[in-house]
Amino acid sequence: MNLKPLYEKIVVELNDKQEIKSSTGLSYTKNMSISANSTMVGTVVATGEGRLLSDGTIIPLKVKVGDKVVFSKMQGDNYNDGNKDYTILSESMILLILEGDND
Repeated sequence: MNLKPLYEKIVVELNDKQEIKSSTGLSYTKNMSISANSTMVGTVVATGEGRLLSDGTIIPLKVKVGDKVVFSKMQGDNYNDGNKDYTILSESMILLILEGDND
């Protein structure tokens, strides 16, 4: 199934388990779905074409497919296709894009 969001909407596949590296170099895995954190990390799997202005102009999105993004846990709408959990967000709900070596 192809997901095709409209305009400024973004579909994010949730990263339930994230590897955390401490300042001392220790690595551990944290289950984000039960975490008390107020933010989530996910990978953008689909984007709309951009924000539609009242004059019909479309402003392209800054977020691209494949970007790892951080967003508030209570933002957006949840969707499950039977296999994976997704969150549908507007670009303005994205707090930041993770760049560089995030693995």
